[in-house]
Amino acid sequence: MPDNSRAINRVFTKKVIMDLIENGKNDVFDYVVKRYINDPESKDHGQLISEIYLYLDQKQRNEYYYMNTLLNKLLCGIHNVNTTSALSQVRIEHSIADFIMINGEGRVYEIKSDLDNFDRLYNQLKDYFCAFSKVSVLASIHNRDRIEKILSSFGDMGEAVGIYMLSEKSTIFNKERGREPKEYNVLLNHESIFKLLRKREYERVVQNYFNQVFDVEPVFHFKKFLEEFRKIPILEAQKLAFQELKNRNKISIKEFEKIQPELKSVIYFSNLTKKMPEIEKLMQTQYGR
Repeated sequence: MPDNSRAINRVFTKKVIMDLIENGKNDVFDYVVKRYINDPESKDHGQLISEIYLYLDQKQRNEYYYMNTLLNKLLCGIHNVNTTSALSQVRIEHSIADFIMINGEGRVYEIKSDLDNFDRLYNQLKDYFCAFSKVSVLASIHNRDRIEKILSSFGDMGEAVGIYMLSEKSTIFNKERGREPKEYNVLLNHESIFKLLRKREYERVVQNYFNQVFDVEPVFHFKKFLEEFRKIPILEAQKLAFQELKNRNKISIKEFEKIQPELKSVIYFSNLTKKMPEIEKLMQTQYGR
């Protein structure tokens, strides 16, 4: 494998975790361990994961590091795992939302790590506001002034965007050094909200709202349900859609607490909680190649 620092970004993925569970090894993981870890043979996989993650913290804070910090802070520290769901990599219009939190209301967090640029930020935020009323940016505290300047050029939309700052100590500021998002409904549209939902989800929303079963030929199914969904007042439609999204990624506090902090994001978003016994065993297994 070529000497490429991007390899470390691939460690915290479903494929790597599954390879380690099923095959006991993974080329990307082995490469990263040999490149970044001293004396790996004396350590178990849990220790190796912790040291790789520490390297990310100190040298290469990538999107996974930001997302995992956000998940740990919000789902563990502020909200209740039993009443809150988080989603990742959700398509909204032409953009992919990094992180979505559903807890009564829906919030989108666009992550801008030190490795990212801000070229597409306007279009990303505009797309998110088509389905969500509260949108925030999470960036390094070193980019605070830059973020504020960029958002100020976006007019009313930019003023509504929340700002969260990740500090050197991995704390997240939004009050002292950032700001809370403001509700912004100008760009909301039914189709963007509708497309967040899976088939069974939008069927449930529409049929429950109208208390009616719609028997439609498969070729006209999507069109018919979207047509009916558009008849629901936009904020009510959004609320009903969020209730469906909230039922995804269900996990108990007990299950969530069992996950090693560095792995919470990949396990949670990849639906690997059923593999926790195997993952726990792997983390305690001595490394040796």
